Amino acid sequence: MTAPAGGGARPAGGDPFETLAVLVEPATVRIHAAPGGYDGGGPVSPPWGSGFLVAPGWVLTCAHVALRGETDAEGRREVGVSLKGSERPVPGRVEWAEPSRSPAGGIWRAPDLALIRLLDPVPHPCVWLTERTAKVFTRGEVAYFGVLDTGDGPGYYSGRCTVRGELGSDGQLKLGNEDEIPEGVSGGPLVDLERGEVIGVVKAARTGRDGGLAVSVVQLRRLAARHGGGWDDSATASCASDGPAPDVAPDASGDPAEDKAADLYQRVLRGHDRHHAERHRDVTGHPGLTWTDAQSRLGASAGRALTAGQRVRLLGLLAELPPPVSARRLDEIVTRLRGWPYEGSLPAPRGWRDGLGLLYDVWQGPGELEAVLRYASHAATAERPFPAAPGAEAALLDWVETTAAGAELPRHWRAELRAEQDARIREREAAARRALLGRAPGHDPAAPAGDPQPHVLLELTPHGWERGRYDWRVCVALPSGDIASLDEDFRAVGPGEPPERLRAALTEAFRRGDEPGVPVTLEAALPYRLLGFPVEEWRLTPGGPRLGEQRPVVVRCTDPVPGAEDNDELRELRLARWTRVHAGRMEPDILDCLAGRPQSLPQPAVLIARHQAAVPVLCHTPATGGEPAALHRVMASGYNVFLWRRETEEREAACDGFHSGVTRTVAGAGHGGRLPAEVWRLRTRLGAGLPGTGWARGLALFYADPGRALPGADDPLETP
Repeated sequence: MTAPAGGGARPAGGDPFETLAVLVEPATVRIHAAPGGYDGGGPVSPPWGSGFLVAPGWVLTCAHVALRGETDAEGRREVGVSLKGSERPVPGRVEWAEPSRSPAGGIWRAPDLALIRLLDPVPHPCVWLTERTAKVFTRGEVAYFGVLDTGDGPGYYSGRCTVRGELGSDGQLKLGNEDEIPEGVSGGPLVDLERGEVIGVVKAARTGRDGGLAVSVVQLRRLAARHGGGWDDSATASCASDGPAPDVAPDASGDPAEDKAADLYQRVLRGHDRHHAERHRDVTGHPGLTWTDAQSRLGASAGRALTAGQRVRLLGLLAELPPPVSARRLDEIVTRLRGWPYEGSLPAPRGWRDGLGLLYDVWQGPGELEAVLRYASHAATAERPFPAAPGAEAALLDWVETTAAGAELPRHWRAELRAEQDARIREREAAARRALLGRAPGHDPAAPAGDPQPHVLLELTPHGWERGRYDWRVCVALPSGDIASLDEDFRAVGPGEPPERLRAALTEAFRRGDEPGVPVTLEAALPYRLLGFPVEEWRLTPGGPRLGEQRPVVVRCTDPVPGAEDNDELRELRLARWTRVHAGRMEPDILDCLAGRPQSLPQPAVLIARHQAAVPVLCHTPATGGEPAALHRVMASGYNVFLWRRETEEREAACDGFHSGVTRTVAGAGHGGRLPAEVWRLRTRLGAGLPGTGWARGLALFYADPGRALPGADDPLETP
């Protein structure tokens, strides 16, 4: 096998800052109040901060910069953007910001990022955003840029420093004190001088401390997977179409089907990659220096599989494809190539460019080119959320074949790659036929008991010695069946409404596991005294749907038999019940109610001897005459699947509706594997206010695989 195509030594001499500054400064903008006057030609207000152009018509900045403007009558927030060389400011609209509003106390939590859409078409360049996933990116020197008010007008400001490490687990980078970071630089780009790419957004100087802070651009992956919350969908059509010239902010003339299917993250980043691929391809329309030229001068591709030109060409071809079906499917592809799944605490890769960046994080040397070509081949033949544009897949496959042949990879390897492509295309066509017949494959919630199933685990541990405080941990299930901790915190206040950090951890965990139409299940692992806490009522966004309306939410118990362990006989019974409930039809067994009146639970021996297909149902709480220890009695009798009704303010007084409704729910599920999804659908209908669902208020599902033990509080599940 020949040396990697990107091989070669780094060029000696020259200052990378001088090379990159001519590209970064024209893409760095000043952000201020929306321009006044009927034609926008009024006086320009003092700057609030900086930003930079990342795709045609799009500016990235800090949320605390973008959200200083006033909202209009429709709740939209508009700002002014001054570009280098432009005679007058351009109006812009804040399309996304996280946090979405000014926080109490003035402390802006991570990620503190915002995207602004330019409302007028205007020619402009764009920076190059890294596609890599890393905590710190580089130990070398970095540069930062911004626009300040010098008193005589706006002036560009730049400086150099180093990245000293990270702050917390949410992508904040600690900057060294080698240079001053003035206030107006907030929102400007942070540039890796060695690789020639933007890796972060300058956030602030660290008051009373050395250096400053920046936010990793990887945090852009926190963008919601669907364009919602009252945003203007037409705003992002430009990045989903070929549209006009790349240097002009396009209008909303793209393919409507593609615009609706792709989310804001995909549209902006695909627009970014298309822009740079076009710049590299068009040698006459844009005669100036390109980012690809600069990366070649810096030797950023030295020793790598691809030259800078090959890399931008590949990213442009990937940008022509529909995005991956889900972050989970993307991770499965990358895992096959590098041997292990993504387990980082940073937001998981969700676009084709991100997956390529993961390979660049790992591979260097022999095998890198083969991994990249296999990845591109997978992207060209993967299942689609919507059809690819005509010729897009063929163009990428042609690039793969041409690059492999040009690198003189063995013919037998190229033949194997072609056979793999053909096999995936045949399987995709077969899946499409099954979908037309209503038999589309996907995650099967009724898979055989014991098979590893995607789920998110939330553990809540209250402090016995400190009322009103609890610890939490969010874990994700890996394809191997192992559990990886995503994030955790201690001494949180509650557990009432979830704190922001917990919401962010859950959102990221769900993004990693969700499939189209099949959201990943949340398992809430609670101590016995917290089993009545309704985690399914939590909302991850203000005014958004409840968790139980978005996905299956089930309960597990961290101390199911306080003070005692199962004996061998009861353990075997527990496993047998679980297997029987998942193998065939279940039988709802209402234990504590007869003709609408509470009754005592059966004695332990009778309860243990119930039919193995029985699914216990508890109708009453202690407030309505139920036994205080009823849940414990059921768990201790070898049941790991049962339903009960929590006490709620809107609880229906009569029991008939609950009895008939829960019987229909259990019968509708058919067997245990489908029960979580059946309860989820019920909660969705209840949230929509559909008639005949009021009986389900407070319904909870205990669902705990006895063959899959919960991780102990002291298990070494380190957040990566």
